[in-house]
Amino acid sequence: MRGPRTLRGRLALSATLTAGTAVVLLTVLFGALLDRRLASEAESVVRGRADAALANVRVQGATLTTSESDAILDTGIWVYQGSTAIDRPRGAPALQAEADRLAGTDGRLLTVGSSEFRSVAVRSNGRQVGTVVAAISLEPYQRSSRATIIGALALGALLVALVYAVARNVAARALRPVAEMTQQAGEWSASDTSGRFGAASRPGELAELANTLDGVLGRLSAVLRREQQLSAEISHELRTPLAGIIAEADLFGARPRTAAEAEAAMTVVSDGARRMERILDTLLTAARAEAGAVRGRCDVVLVAHDLVDQVTGAASAFAGAEGDVVERLLSPLVDNAARYSSAVTMAVTITATDVLIDVLDDGPGVPTGEEEAVFEAGYRHDPGDGHPGAGLGLALARRLARATGGDVTASAGPGGRFTVRLPRA
Repeated sequence: MRGPRTLRGRLALSATLTAGTAVVLLTVLFGALLDRRLASEAESVVRGRADAALANVRVQGATLTTSESDAILDTGIWVYQGSTAIDRPRGAPALQAEADRLAGTDGRLLTVGSSEFRSVAVRSNGRQVGTVVAAISLEPYQRSSRATIIGALALGALLVALVYAVARNVAARALRPVAEMTQQAGEWSASDTSGRFGAASRPGELAELANTLDGVLGRLSAVLRREQQLSAEISHELRTPLAGIIAEADLFGARPRTAAEAEAAMTVVSDGARRMERILDTLLTAARAEAGAVRGRCDVVLVAHDLVDQVTGAASAFAGAEGDVVERLLSPLVDNAARYSSAVTMAVTITATDVLIDVLDDGPGVPTGEEEAVFEAGYRHDPGDGHPGAGLGLALARRLARATGGDVTASAGPGGRFTVRLPRA
């Protein structure tokens, strides 16, 4: 059997089960205490009757006599001399037999069915010469006990029903803000990821939920920004080589070309296509790294030697990234340095936790105060300097480095200096 599907129903059911269990346990405990109390009361009554009957028994020599006019001896009182009954009330044979069993005893308490018996010795000169047996019916006590237990159970059932209603209402009221916040977060995630719940005054649990939802919305907003940025980067970065390819194609069809002109045009087209291929590879690698799909290990010194002729520092340094990722990370830095200088070198050092790769050149370097601005997508210090590119290489390099757990920083010139930090493998 399935339980309630809603949290409100489950909370109400849990509270009801807890209350029901408590009611049952308390009723059982109350019943036990009540039975003990009633048993003690019945024992006290039968003892009192036996003592009262004893006061009406006379010992005359070797003979016992009773006060026939005393009404206390009319019902539930047996008087024995030895084992012979000298006074026996009317009653069922079973009761008579149980009373006969107590003849000759003293202070014995016996419960049989719905009757309780008590024996008291009749003594003369220090020896027992007879026995008085008193009996009472336990049915009134048992009826009182049953009626009390039934009343307690009925009251308990009413209490459990009340607990269920109250718990369901309280749970509904307590969860209403959660439902409202969830709905609001869903609307924001679908249309406006900049919406936040903020630090408004709320109960502790709701404040924690608000912080969690704000964090989720923040991460969603960051993912959307990265996707938008990726689309913009692809569009801007591919525009330049694509424009060159289209221009050459238009010129090729506009007039006949000599063999030399055709070869030059094909060179432009080929260079543009390869550049587009490198751009796409870098962008896709960055996207895979940000999604956690790129992991590995490589010797960055070997990768550096494939990109520049001069590499100083450590003879080998293993970083926690694939060789292709490190190559695509360093390539934009090397290409950028080559545009503005005549010599590019690398220096590799190892720290306790990281591998540092310095990309150095003899150009003018990064202007003071623009160490962070150079990593903004589309940034160009001097757009009219005649160098190709859309100003996205450094932004892609930093993005790829951070996706692998590292970073790229720039130092002010003269002389270009970019430092790549990668986690050690």
